[in-house]
Amino acid sequence: MVALYRPCEKIKDLSGQLLTQVKAVGYCLPITRHMRYEMRGHWSKHQNHGLQFEVESYDEVLVPTREGIIAYLSSGKIRGIGSKIAERIYAAFGVRTLDVLDKEPERLLSIPGIGEEKLKKICDSYLENRGARDVVAFLAPHGITPNRSVKLYKEYGNQTMEIVRKHPYQLCEMAGIGFKVADKIAMSMGFDMLSTERVDEALLFTLTDAENKGHLCMEKHTFIKNCMKILNTPRLTEEMAANRAARLVYSGQLVSYQGNVYRAKTAYAETRLAEQICQKVRTGKVNICTNLDNELDEEERLMDLKLAPEQRNAVKMALTQGLSVITGGPGTGKTLIQKAILDIYRRQYPKAGICCGAPTGRAARRMEQSTGCTASTVHKALGLVADEDGNYGDTETMEADLILIDEVSMLDIYLAGYLFEAVKPGARMVLIGDADQLPSVGPGAVLSEIIASGRIPTVRLDKVFRQKSGSHIAINAKRIRHGNAALEYGNDFQFIPSVEMQMSAEKIAELYLQETKRYGIDNVALLTPYRQKTETGANALNERLRELVNPKDIGKPEVIRGKRAFRCGDKVMQIKNRDDVNNGDIGYIRNISGSGEDKTVQVDFGDGRLKEYEPAELDMLDFGYAFTVHKSQGSEYKSVIINLQCAHSIMLTRPLIYTAITRGKERVIIVGEKRALCIAVKRTDTEKRGTCLARRLQELL
Repeated sequence: MVALYRPCEKIKDLSGQLLTQVKAVGYCLPITRHMRYEMRGHWSKHQNHGLQFEVESYDEVLVPTREGIIAYLSSGKIRGIGSKIAERIYAAFGVRTLDVLDKEPERLLSIPGIGEEKLKKICDSYLENRGARDVVAFLAPHGITPNRSVKLYKEYGNQTMEIVRKHPYQLCEMAGIGFKVADKIAMSMGFDMLSTERVDEALLFTLTDAENKGHLCMEKHTFIKNCMKILNTPRLTEEMAANRAARLVYSGQLVSYQGNVYRAKTAYAETRLAEQICQKVRTGKVNICTNLDNELDEEERLMDLKLAPEQRNAVKMALTQGLSVITGGPGTGKTLIQKAILDIYRRQYPKAGICCGAPTGRAARRMEQSTGCTASTVHKALGLVADEDGNYGDTETMEADLILIDEVSMLDIYLAGYLFEAVKPGARMVLIGDADQLPSVGPGAVLSEIIASGRIPTVRLDKVFRQKSGSHIAINAKRIRHGNAALEYGNDFQFIPSVEMQMSAEKIAELYLQETKRYGIDNVALLTPYRQKTETGANALNERLRELVNPKDIGKPEVIRGKRAFRCGDKVMQIKNRDDVNNGDIGYIRNISGSGEDKTVQVDFGDGRLKEYEPAELDMLDFGYAFTVHKSQGSEYKSVIINLQCAHSIMLTRPLIYTAITRGKERVIIVGEKRALCIAVKRTDTEKRGTCLARRLQELL
C-alpha cells in the first residue's frame, strides 16, 4: 500500500527543498490519524511516482502524556476502548498504562465497563497492533491475511519469526496456510529445493489438496505424479519422492492400503467407520417388530393409501435389521416410508427413544413436518459445537433406540464417524438418501460406498408415483438418472432459452422476484454451478438480487466488511461452522447496533438461534439469495430457478443437474442453453472419489 505522512522532523528532497509530506510504500502501513510513527527503510526514486520511502518496519511513538496515551487508546485501533474508557484506564494506571496492557492486561477488569468478554476483545486487538506487527508485515507480501498472521503469533508467540524464517514448512500445520504459500516463503529465503522437509510437506499437501476435492486417498502412482507437478523440481526424480513417501509411511504420517495412499487421519477415519458399521450390522437388533404385514395393512388404512410392494419391503427391512439403507429419487415414496416406519415402531414400542435427524436444518424441519416426529440436525443430535476454527469437540452418546437419518448422501466421512460413534449398542439405524445426488461437500462418499459394498441391507426405490403437483419433476429426475435428456415440460417444469450471460442474469432476477412474490422468499431457491466468475455466478447474482429485494434505505443500518455492505433485513448464509450454526444455514440480519469498529450484527437462523457477529467475523457470512447447487443439498423448495450455460461446462455433470432439479417440490425453471443441459445429463465421466470404504466393509462382513 501507499500512504502519505506528515514528517515530525525536517526532511529535504534531492533538490534541497523541505518536504511537507512523505510518500511511504510498504505492507500493512499504519493509517490511524493523529498518531506518531518511527519508520525504518530506505529512499527510492520511482520513474512515475517520484521520491518515496520504502518502509521495512515501523514502531508507534507514544508521547507519554495523558493526552498522548488517551489518544492512542481511543484511536479505534483497540476494539472495545472508546474515549470514556480510555480516560478511566489512564486515571487508574497513568503513564504505566501500556506496561499494564503488555504484561498485566487482567488488571483492566478493575475498570468500570470492562468485563471478561470486553477484555478478550481488547487483548486480541492490542496483540494484533503491537506484538504481531513484524509477523503481519513479513507475511503480508505472501498473501497471508493479518488475521491469519495474528493467529500464528498467538500459537507460537515470540518464536513466530524464528519459525517463519527457519522452519517455514511448519506453517502448513495451520489451516489456511497451505504448502504453496509456505514454499514461496521458503524459496524467498533460499531453502534447498531438494530438502527433505520440502518434499515431505509436498507429499502431505498432495493428499490434503485431494481431500479438499472429496477424496480420502489416492492411487500410489497418481499420488507421486501429482506431487511431482506441485514440486516442479527437475532435479527431483519420482524414485526420490517415492522413497520419502515410504519414510512417511514408516513414521506413521501416511498409510498404504491396497495400492492407495492416505494421510494417517483420513485412513483412521475410514477404517474406524467401517468397523462401526460392521458392529452396528451385527448388534443392532433390539426391539424387532413383529406382525409386520398386519401392521402395514393398518398403516395403509390410517393413511388411506396403498403401499407398493417395494415400499412395504423397505418398511419391513428397516424394522427387522440393525442397520439398513433406503435409497431412491424424488416421488418414489421415501417420505411416506419414513412415516410408516415411525408409526409402526411407536405403536409396538411406545416407550422407546426415537431420534430423527438430517444434515441441514431445512431437511430436519421437512422431516418433522412430514412424519410428525421431532427432528433436528445431526450436529444438534450429537451435541457437536464448532470452535472458532470450525472444528468439533466430543460427541454426546445418543440414548435413542431407533435412529432415522435422512439425506445421508450429505454425510462426509467425519460426520458419519461422529454419528456411528455416538449410537448406543443395540440401537436400530435406518439411513435414507438419494445415492444419485452430488456426494458430500467434505471427503468421502459414505452412502454410495455403503450401498456398493453389497453387505448392508438396502432397498432401492425406482418407481415414481405421479402426483398432481411436481409430477414432471419426479419423472424428469428419473430420466436424468438414466441419462435420458428427452425431458417433459409443463407448468411445473420449464426451460427458458438464454445464451447470453447478461440477458440470463436479467431474466433470472425477473423470475426470482416473480417466484418469491408467489411462494415467499423462504420457499424459492436460485441455483447456479459457479460461485464466482460470470454474471450468473452466485456472487454476482447475490449482489444484483439483494439490491432488488432489500434496497438501501436511510432507516436500514449497514456495516461494511471489505467490498461488501451487510444491511438490516439481508438474507445471509453461514459459510463456516460456528457453535450450533452450520455451514449452509440460512438466516436474516435482524439488527445492527453500535458504531465504528464496535458494530454488532445480529442474525436470526430460526429455532431460537440468534447469533451476534463483529465486523471481523462477517467473513463467515455470505448473501443467501443465490447459491451453488452444492450448497443446496439437503434442502427442498417450492420453486427452484436453475441457471445452466455452456460457459459452466467444467461443472456440468449428471449428479449436479439431478441434485439441482430434485430441490424443487412444485416448480423448476431452467434458464440457459439446451446444449448445457444435454452436456450435464450425458456427462458421467466425473472422477470417482478416492475411498475404499466399500472394500473395507466387504473384508469385515
